[in-house]
Amino acid sequence: MANKVKKGYRVEKACADALKEEGYVIWKTIRVQYQNIDLFGLFDVVALHPEGEHIKFIQCKSNRVDNKTRDAIKAFKMPPSCEKWIWIWKDRKYWVKEFYD
Repeated sequence: MANKVKKGYRVEKACADALKEEGYVIWKTIRVQYQNIDLFGLFDVVALHPEGEHIKFIQCKSNRVDNKTRDAIKAFKMPPSCEKWIWIWKDRKYWVKEFYD
């Protein structure tokens, strides 16, 4: 099994690169030794729409999402201009994107 930190970094980078291709301005969380600095403890990537219409808050996962994470994101309150997403990188081939109101 690959190192979990490296695997997570690759998935977050792939997400950020895909959003950059669409023209989004990206902010990615940083990792400090033995700590994960997620935004609000939930999100790995923040993407600002090129025309400023909305902001995407994205949790990146590989292959699956546990119910605890999914429920926490569903319960998190945000203003209408913000979108909550979970992007799941399946078998290093494609994204499954879940949107939550």
